[in-house]
Amino acid sequence: MLAYLFAVLTTVFFIGLTLFTASKPSLVGENAMGYGLGLFFLGAGFVVTSLILTIALNVRGGFDWVAQNGSTRNLLVFSAWLVVALTTFFCALFKWEWHSDTLYPAFLHGLAVRQGQFWIPLLWLIPCLLSLHSAGPPLVPLTALKGSFWVAMGLSTVFSGGLLVGYFRESARSAEVEMAQRAEQEDRIHRENLETIAAQKVDDPIVNLLGYSGRYQSDDVKQAALAKIKAHPNWEAEMIALLQSEWRYKEVYYFLDGNAVEHPEQFVGPLNASISRLSADIRADIKDSNNLQHWSFDMYGIDQLLRALDGQFLNRSADFYPSIVKLQQALNTPKPERFKDVRFSITGTVDQWLASHKK
Repeated sequence: MLAYLFAVLTTVFFIGLTLFTASKPSLVGENAMGYGLGLFFLGAGFVVTSLILTIALNVRGGFDWVAQNGSTRNLLVFSAWLVVALTTFFCALFKWEWHSDTLYPAFLHGLAVRQGQFWIPLLWLIPCLLSLHSAGPPLVPLTALKGSFWVAMGLSTVFSGGLLVGYFRESARSAEVEMAQRAEQEDRIHRENLETIAAQKVDDPIVNLLGYSGRYQSDDVKQAALAKIKAHPNWEAEMIALLQSEWRYKEVYYFLDGNAVEHPEQFVGPLNASISRLSADIRADIKDSNNLQHWSFDMYGIDQLLRALDGQFLNRSADFYPSIVKLQQALNTPKPERFKDVRFSITGTVDQWLASHKK
């Protein structure tokens, strides 16, 4: 009974899809949206009902004529359904929606405009409907059933292969366009960075340059920034003052991560003070945050700070150990209830630093 029911439903959706795509729609504004929804509804209806019909027929032995071996028969039957379903839907789609610059093979559109969404699935549907009568002798010669089934499957396989080729072509083109856009954006940012650095004067705040001197900046941007920074007569004193400031101390971490200072001993006290201020800021942010996420503290430059300590102050790690312990304690501040399961990725980095410098 189930097979008969879904044979009727599949036929209804098949006829509905054929009639729906018979005349050219107006693909503008709300009409385009309505056409798209109708196409999706009828196409999805055909796909789902035809799948259930296929399952029901296969279970009751309606496809025993496809192949003697059960596993082979199942593979062929469901492969046929899949490629026929894909062909039916995309033939209906491509009939009126086809772009001249598409990389999908042209024969897909040629089949679509020649009513492929009608006669290809019909070649598959007829053997299915005739196979409903599985209790007695076949209603038509077995050769006709097999011929119609294999022709439908063969044409649909070719069509589906074309879909696959087009998909890979379009994906490759999209990737190329995305890479070109990304490269263009990186070039633009690179030029803007160099222009910003070049526009800085000796009497401009040194903090404007520190972010361009970081480890991961391109070499020409970094060197340009370093030249401008060291053009300040008292550039180390200015950075020490920033470490002692309330807000801009984190900018200095980007410079210290990979750029040597001439008098590192003068930075020890200010760095410790900045770490204490950093810990206090983290505690406050954890308690007051309304959007606490695992990456929330990336902006604090803790990675840069720890690398700077190892790169320039390794022989004085004991001077910083108590401050880093306070930083660890700040990161472990009890979180608001709604963020209790959030884990900060930087916490593990701090833990590793303390473990490797523990005496």
